Amino acid sequence: MNPQSRYWLGFHLVPQMGAVRILQLKQSFGSLEDAWRASDDDLRQVGLPQNALQAVLQQRKTIELDKAWQRICDLGITFITLDDADYPADLRVIPDPPPVLYVQGKLTEADSLALAIVGTRRATRYGRDVTSLLARQLASSGVTIVSGMALGIDTAAHQGAIQAKGRTIAILGCGIDITYPKENHKLAQQIIHNGALISEFPLGTPPTGSNFPRRNRILSGLSLGLLVTEAPIKSGALITAETALEQSREVFAVPANVFNKVGQGCNQLIKEGATLVTEAADILDALNVAYVRTTTKHQAEQVAPENDIEKQVLQLLEIDPIHIDDIIRISQFSTNEVIAALTILELKGLAITSGPMQYSRAIR
Repeated sequence: MNPQSRYWLGFHLVPQMGAVRILQLKQSFGSLEDAWRASDDDLRQVGLPQNALQAVLQQRKTIELDKAWQRICDLGITFITLDDADYPADLRVIPDPPPVLYVQGKLTEADSLALAIVGTRRATRYGRDVTSLLARQLASSGVTIVSGMALGIDTAAHQGAIQAKGRTIAILGCGIDITYPKENHKLAQQIIHNGALISEFPLGTPPTGSNFPRRNRILSGLSLGLLVTEAPIKSGALITAETALEQSREVFAVPANVFNKVGQGCNQLIKEGATLVTEAADILDALNVAYVRTTTKHQAEQVAPENDIEKQVLQLLEIDPIHIDDIIRISQFSTNEVIAALTILELKGLAITSGPMQYSRAIR
């Protein structure tokens, strides 16, 4: 343990003190321990903004640093600071890196190959299925799946990685000692076992709305790219995509049914230049991960249809192309059901697009 860590914690508990100001104190005094013990007059000479200075002068008198540090130890939390060698390298270089990270579970070198997956909390079955499938394929190929543990798409992303016995990381918008949403308590424990929970917020911080946009810069900052699998036009997922672009991360999106408002944010991202994704290989090609791409293709080909709609649609596909209207007419399923089934079958490597609205069975 870095002996300076508790002083990082102390200044982190002071409102108005982000990474830049904490590092300013470290540079001025030589160490954060010396800064914590400095006189009020010496602190006034550093040049902190008045609101930050007053916060430091007032809060360090009331913060019980030993008690706060002991609480972290008692909960088995790993406390990582910008000074530590195990602070994630990709996160260190974003414009506003969190000064500290609270971690439950473990971060490993394998997490340098990570992809963030985000989307709506009000996911359709199609959105959840696509997300889970892509997460499984990517995770089974060595890609760490990063998401936010919200209901809907986030949950499907984490579950897909866990099903593949891969690694997954959840970035929280609250203190790490709080499970949010409560429905995901079991999932949180599975994530700890298969990866890590991470928060930049002090213990006990409630999941207020303003925390999540701030949290999102960590989500994208830890990752090589960001995939939006289902999101409406006005969505926090699209804000996260903007953050990813600002961090020079690649943005990917799964195309949505044009009649499905829940997914139109994905179509908008594709119009604006996001990489269109219909299989895991699209992402791995863009990230130049050749070996993982090969593994993912092999595993995708082994995935069988999972429900009656997929099975019946697949039975209608032959080597010769068939028009989607004929599939709808023969199967008597709705347009949305057939489109969803065909998309899933394509992702599994069981079907291919053979022309405008034409589909064929993939040769295996």
